[in-house]
Amino acid sequence: MQSDCQGCPLRRDGLCASVPNEQLPSWAAIKRPVRTIRAGASLFVEGDENEMVYIVRRGWALASMMHENGRRQVLRFVMPGNLIGFERAPDGGMPCTVEALTDLIVCPMPRHSLMRFCQQVPNVALRMASLLAAETISDWRLLGGLGTRTAAERIARLLLALYNRQRQRAAPDISDVTLPISQVLIADATGLTPVHVCRTLKEMRTAGLLSFAKGHLRVLDWMRLTELAEMSDATAPQPLSKQDASLPLKIDGSGTGRYKLSGCHS
Repeated sequence: MQSDCQGCPLRRDGLCASVPNEQLPSWAAIKRPVRTIRAGASLFVEGDENEMVYIVRRGWALASMMHENGRRQVLRFVMPGNLIGFERAPDGGMPCTVEALTDLIVCPMPRHSLMRFCQQVPNVALRMASLLAAETISDWRLLGGLGTRTAAERIARLLLALYNRQRQRAAPDISDVTLPISQVLIADATGLTPVHVCRTLKEMRTAGLLSFAKGHLRVLDWMRLTELAEMSDATAPQPLSKQDASLPLKIDGSGTGRYKLSGCHS
């Protein structure tokens, strides 16, 4: 299947949005035929030699790496518009594994062709640098708190970040979204065990913060969830309901005023 850049929805978003109309034929020419990767299959594996860079056109993927103890660390959840495969380890291999969570459609392009195009069209290079920097900062915010946050704070931050990304692509005023992830993946992304994730999600539901079941996430109390996740700058999807003081939530004794769920420690 050939790439149709003009009719692609990513023409208005991501890296493709920075390509001038007069350069669009040249941009399409460097791309290889669009690929479909079935859910559960890998686009590439950690250590692989790979000369392609991919723009995700449709679907979700997971970037992860394996620790020496055999445990997997989720690094990033990949969505439409994201660029993957650009980074390489010092030995030239891929620094992570990218696996399709749903059926994935990607636009491949050789790395050397992309770099040559960026030299000719500097706006694309600047846009690519901006997008990669934004993704890196987002990853830092999620991974950087694994050693300092409680289980509830880690889970709240992860789910809220995915929620915001998903509703930006769907509708800005929805209170629930579908996320193609499991409690096992949440555990691998937050450094917890699946049992701990399950228990913490139940406590968060009982506290009236959120509901997450079978990939369906519903935000029940935006204000308290963003406070727990320390993401108070996030835009609320709908008018906030009146707070229920009877919910089993207590104030952290540190004096910061942060909410703390009983029993949800790392």
